[in-house]
Amino acid sequence: CHAKMVGTSLQFMLGVTVCSGLQLSNLRPPTSADSGGKCCLPRCSPRLYNGVHMQLGAPQIAKPKTVIKRSTFGATPDAGQPQSKSKQATARPQRKANTEEMPMWKVLLLGDEEYEEDPVCEVLVAIIPELENLRQAGEKYHEAQLTGKALLIVVPKEHAEGYVEQLIRADPMVYAEIEEEK
Repeated sequence: CHAKMVGTSLQFMLGVTVCSGLQLSNLRPPTSADSGGKCCLPRCSPRLYNGVHMQLGAPQIAKPKTVIKRSTFGATPDAGQPQSKSKQATARPQRKANTEEMPMWKVLLLGDEEYEEDPVCEVLVAIIPELENLRQAGEKYHEAQLTGKALLIVVPKEHAEGYVEQLIRADPMVYAEIEEEK
């Protein structure tokens, strides 16, 4: 390049190249008198705006600096060979024993003088999975009418609350409560 020019072209990260032919004194592109009518960049595009060339294309995708190493444990020299037909023991993960037990809750049917037996028994069979037929539901109904309460099912607290909500929303409304099992 010329004595009044910058030495080499600069490459920016966005793909913009600044022409090295800029004069430092007034920042204008070189004229034909300065550089013989050519820019100092190879493959210079004819579009030059204040010495900045726009290159086509996007910047390259960054490559990760980390390296993932893959290793196999217990590899044998005959790893690629077909195995013989003898049975080998397979390693199974050991499960940890659940030392804490979930607290269980009882769903209790409350006796009410306004209940009618058949509709209440139908609701109980539809909602409570332990009651498989109308005869079992009838026994629970009679127990609740005689003693005031009858045990329907013993489940975790969230399930018990769900059963009580379903019984209250049923038609006819069936009253129940939950009580922690001791």
